Amino acid sequence: MLEFSFEIIDETKINIQYKYGSQFFNFNLFWFNGDWTLHPFDGILIENREMCSLIVADLLKNKDFHVMLAKEKIILSHLRTTVNLQPEDPEEFEVNHRINDRSYQDDDGLISYIENHSFEEILQLEQQQIHARVEFFKQIIQRMFMEGIGPEDPDFGKVQSIIRIYKDTFDRLGNINDTNMGGYNSKRW
Repeated sequence: MLEFSFEIIDETKINIQYKYGSQFFNFNLFWFNGDWTLHPFDGILIENREMCSLIVADLLKNKDFHVMLAKEKIILSHLRTTVNLQPEDPEEFEVNHRINDRSYQDDDGLISYIENHSFEEILQLEQQQIHARVEFFKQIIQRMFMEGIGPEDPDFGKVQSIIRIYKDTFDRLGNINDTNMGGYNSKRW
Protein backbone atom coordinates (compact mmCIF):
# COMPACT_ATOMS: atom_id res chain seq x y z
CA MET A 1 0.00 0.00 0.00
CA LEU A 2 1.10 3.56 -0.66
CA GLU A 3 2.51 5.83 2.02
CA PHE A 4 -0.11 8.45 1.15
CA SER A 5 -3.63 8.01 -0.22
CA PHE A 6 -6.75 10.12 -0.30
CA GLU A 7 -10.43 9.94 -1.14
CA ILE A 8 -12.42 12.95 -2.31
CA ILE A 9 -15.79 12.75 -0.57
CA ASP A 10 -17.18 15.94 -2.12
CA GLU A 11 -15.94 19.40 -3.10
CA THR A 12 -15.57 20.37 0.58
CA LYS A 13 -14.16 17.21 2.16
CA ILE A 14 -11.19 14.93 1.50
CA ASN A 15 -10.22 11.91 3.62
CA ILE A 16 -6.48 11.27 3.81
CA GLN A 17 -4.55 8.21 4.92
CA TYR A 18 -0.85 8.66 5.68
CA LYS A 19 1.72 6.07 6.72
CA TYR A 20 4.11 7.18 9.44
CA GLY A 21 6.53 4.50 10.57
CA SER A 22 4.62 1.25 10.27
CA GLN A 23 1.20 2.72 11.13
CA PHE A 24 -1.46 4.36 8.95
CA PHE A 25 -3.18 7.49 10.26
CA ASN A 26 -6.37 9.12 9.00
CA PHE A 27 -7.00 12.82 8.52
CA ASN A 28 -9.88 14.94 7.30
CA LEU A 29 -9.26 17.90 5.05
CA PHE A 30 -12.36 20.09 4.92
CA TRP A 31 -13.43 23.49 3.59
CA PHE A 32 -14.94 25.81 6.16
CA ASN A 33 -15.41 29.59 6.17
CA GLY A 34 -13.02 30.14 3.27
CA ASP A 35 -10.21 27.92 4.59
CA TRP A 36 -9.06 24.35 4.06
CA THR A 37 -8.41 22.76 7.45
CA LEU A 38 -6.51 19.54 8.18
CA HIS A 39 -7.77 17.59 11.20
CA PRO A 40 -6.54 14.25 12.63
CA PHE A 41 -9.13 11.50 12.86
CA ASP A 42 -7.41 8.81 14.92
CA GLY A 43 -7.88 8.90 18.67
CA ILE A 44 -4.20 8.15 19.26
CA LEU A 45 -3.31 11.43 17.54
CA ILE A 46 -5.89 13.47 19.40
CA GLU A 47 -4.74 12.05 22.74
CA ASN A 48 -1.02 12.54 22.01
CA ARG A 49 -0.63 16.07 20.65
CA GLU A 50 3.17 15.84 20.50
CA MET A 51 3.06 12.75 18.30
CA CYS A 52 0.30 14.32 16.24
CA SER A 53 2.44 17.40 15.63
CA LEU A 54 5.31 15.21 14.41
CA ILE A 55 3.08 13.30 11.99
CA VAL A 56 1.33 16.40 10.64
CA ALA A 57 4.68 18.15 10.15
CA ASP A 58 5.90 15.08 8.23
CA LEU A 59 2.70 14.95 6.14
CA LEU A 60 3.12 18.62 5.24
CA LYS A 61 6.53 17.75 3.73
CA ASN A 62 5.19 14.80 1.70
CA LYS A 63 5.47 15.33 -2.09
CA ASP A 64 2.39 13.24 -2.88
CA PHE A 65 0.41 15.41 -0.46
CA HIS A 66 1.68 18.51 -2.28
CA VAL A 67 0.62 17.07 -5.64
CA MET A 68 -2.85 16.25 -4.30
CA LEU A 69 -3.21 19.80 -2.97
CA ALA A 70 -2.12 21.25 -6.32
CA LYS A 71 -4.57 19.06 -8.26
CA GLU A 72 -7.39 20.14 -5.95
CA LYS A 73 -6.30 23.81 -6.24
CA ILE A 74 -5.51 24.05 -2.52
CA ILE A 75 -2.64 26.39 -1.74
CA LEU A 76 -0.29 24.84 0.84
CA SER A 77 0.52 28.18 2.46
CA HIS A 78 -3.20 28.82 3.06
CA LEU A 79 -3.82 25.41 4.62
CA ARG A 80 -4.86 25.49 8.28
CA THR A 81 -4.52 22.70 10.80
CA THR A 82 -6.21 21.96 14.09
CA VAL A 83 -2.83 20.73 15.32
CA ASN A 84 -0.53 23.21 17.00
CA LEU A 85 2.76 22.80 15.12
CA GLN A 86 4.50 25.60 17.01
CA PRO A 87 3.55 25.53 20.70
CA GLU A 88 5.17 28.88 21.36
CA ASP A 89 2.86 30.57 18.83
CA PRO A 90 -0.07 32.11 20.75
CA GLU A 91 -2.15 32.47 17.60
CA GLU A 92 -2.55 28.73 17.17
CA PHE A 93 -5.18 26.58 18.80
CA GLU A 94 -3.13 26.29 21.99
CA VAL A 95 -4.73 29.57 23.09
CA ASN A 96 -7.88 27.70 24.10
CA HIS A 97 -5.96 25.37 26.38
CA ARG A 98 -4.45 28.30 28.24
CA ILE A 99 -7.77 30.06 28.76
CA ASN A 100 -8.59 27.61 31.55
CA ASP A 101 -5.33 28.38 33.32
CA ARG A 102 -5.84 30.94 36.11
CA SER A 103 -2.53 32.60 35.21
CA TYR A 104 -3.77 33.59 31.76
CA GLN A 105 -4.22 37.20 32.88
CA ASP A 106 -0.44 37.48 33.09
CA ASP A 107 0.14 35.76 29.74
CA ASP A 108 1.46 38.39 27.31
CA GLY A 109 0.84 36.07 24.34
CA LEU A 110 -2.84 35.67 25.10
CA ILE A 111 -3.32 39.37 25.76
CA SER A 112 -1.53 40.16 22.50
CA TYR A 113 -3.76 37.68 20.67
CA ILE A 114 -6.90 39.30 22.09
CA GLU A 115 -5.70 42.82 21.31
CA ASN A 116 -4.80 41.97 17.71
CA HIS A 117 -7.94 40.07 16.73
CA SER A 118 -11.52 41.16 16.44
CA PHE A 119 -14.29 39.40 18.29
CA GLU A 120 -15.50 38.05 14.95
CA GLU A 121 -12.08 36.50 14.22
CA ILE A 122 -11.96 34.83 17.64
CA LEU A 123 -15.51 33.59 17.22
CA GLN A 124 -14.69 32.24 13.76
CA LEU A 125 -11.73 30.32 15.20
CA GLU A 126 -14.00 28.82 17.84
CA GLN A 127 -16.54 27.83 15.18
CA GLN A 128 -13.82 26.17 13.11
CA GLN A 129 -12.76 24.10 16.10
CA ILE A 130 -16.32 23.03 16.80
CA HIS A 131 -16.86 22.15 13.14
CA ALA A 132 -13.75 19.96 13.29
CA ARG A 133 -15.18 18.18 16.36
CA VAL A 134 -18.49 17.56 14.55
CA GLU A 135 -16.61 16.08 11.60
CA PHE A 136 -14.56 13.90 13.94
CA PHE A 137 -17.62 12.44 15.66
CA LYS A 138 -19.41 11.99 12.33
CA GLN A 139 -16.50 9.82 11.24
CA ILE A 140 -16.86 7.77 14.43
CA ILE A 141 -20.59 7.27 13.73
CA GLN A 142 -19.80 6.21 10.16
CA ARG A 143 -17.21 3.70 11.34
CA MET A 144 -19.56 2.33 13.99
CA PHE A 145 -22.33 1.96 11.44
CA MET A 146 -19.99 0.22 8.97
CA GLU A 147 -19.06 -2.26 11.72
CA GLY A 148 -22.73 -3.07 12.34
CA ILE A 149 -23.13 -0.94 15.44
CA GLY A 150 -26.40 0.99 15.24
CA PRO A 151 -28.84 3.10 17.25
CA GLU A 152 -29.61 0.22 19.62
CA ASP A 153 -26.03 0.41 20.99
CA PRO A 154 -25.66 2.82 23.96
CA ASP A 155 -22.31 4.18 22.69
CA PHE A 156 -23.83 4.92 19.29
CA GLY A 157 -26.50 7.02 21.03
CA LYS A 158 -23.85 8.82 23.07
CA VAL A 159 -21.91 9.76 19.93
CA GLN A 160 -25.13 10.98 18.31
CA SER A 161 -25.79 13.13 21.39
CA ILE A 162 -22.31 14.61 21.21
CA ILE A 163 -22.83 15.50 17.54
CA ARG A 164 -26.15 17.19 18.37
CA ILE A 165 -24.53 19.15 21.20
CA TYR A 166 -21.67 20.37 19.00
CA LYS A 167 -24.04 21.26 16.15
CA ASP A 168 -26.28 23.19 18.54
CA THR A 169 -23.24 24.99 19.96
CA PHE A 170 -22.03 25.80 16.44
CA ASP A 171 -25.45 27.25 15.55
CA ARG A 172 -25.63 29.22 18.78
CA LEU A 173 -22.18 30.70 18.17
CA GLY A 174 -23.34 31.71 14.69
CA ASN A 175 -26.31 33.47 16.26
CA ILE A 176 -23.95 35.44 18.52
CA ASN A 177 -22.10 36.70 15.47
CA ASP A 178 -25.40 37.80 13.91
CA THR A 179 -26.41 39.69 17.06
CA ASN A 180 -25.80 43.44 17.17
CA MET A 181 -23.11 43.97 19.80
CA GLY A 182 -24.00 47.60 20.43
CA GLY A 183 -22.33 49.14 17.38
CA TYR A 184 -18.82 48.84 18.79
CA ASN A 185 -15.77 48.76 16.59
CA SER A 186 -14.91 45.10 15.98
CA LYS A 187 -11.46 45.55 17.64
CA ARG A 188 -12.77 47.28 20.73
CA TRP A 189 -10.57 45.68 23.37
